[in-house]
Amino acid sequence: MAEPSTMAAAGTASIAAMVIGLLPGIDANAVVGAFCGATLFVMSAKELGLIERLVYLFISFCIGYLGGPATLGGMLEHTAVAAFIAAAVSVTAGLRAIEGVKTLDLKKWLGGR
Repeated sequence: MAEPSTMAAAGTASIAAMVIGLLPGIDANAVVGAFCGATLFVMSAKELGLIERLVYLFISFCIGYLGGPATLGGMLEHTAVAAFIAAAVSVTAGLRAIEGVKTLDLKKWLGGR
């Protein structure tokens, strides 16, 4: 069973997503999709601490909501699906890119010059 603080945080985040979706001018489908994708990422990142998970939840949610329909909207009809995919993938791809840059050996890549 999950800890009470984890359940309280999940409940609070769910209510916040619901309230955001009710605001005028906000695409409620994209909010739900982005929240689900961000939650999926955060729940799968068990090796991270609580503060890191909350920060990644916020980043993933924002990128999913703002970037998902904009980048995947031409291929996918529903903004919820586009936001879900963008939110679930964005932080993982960003972290992989950062790690790739850290381990990049320019001398080897440029042919030893």
